[in-house]
Amino acid sequence: MSIHTAYRWRQQMVWGLALIAAGCVLLLDRAGIIDIDFNPIHFWRWWPWLLVISGLTKIIPPTTPRYFLNGCWEIFFAGWWYVSFNHVWGLDFGSTWPALVVACGIGMLLRPLLDNAFPSIKEPK
Repeated sequence: MSIHTAYRWRQQMVWGLALIAAGCVLLLDRAGIIDIDFNPIHFWRWWPWLLVISGLTKIIPPTTPRYFLNGCWEIFFAGWWYVSFNHVWGLDFGSTWPALVVACGIGMLLRPLLDNAFPSIKEPK
């Protein structure tokens, strides 16, 4: 099985599980078992979780260094956006943008290390 076939299967499984979880939470809310502020106006604040799910599909093995770093970047970006937009700990975009520069630098340093950590996996050219 190729890496790309495994990635498609992984992606389908993770998104399927995410939809099942979201459906269960909504059912529990509608049944009155849990109370969620499911106001569609506030729903857009939670979109970074879609990036987290997408990132998870890329870092679950088997993977390549490129998929792994892209997945880590998506998860970091989603966390950064959520913290900055919702002013978690009093942080906003103006005070947290240097974290993006640091994350890019870390990604550049990790790429050669990950290429050595995944030597048996060849990426297509």
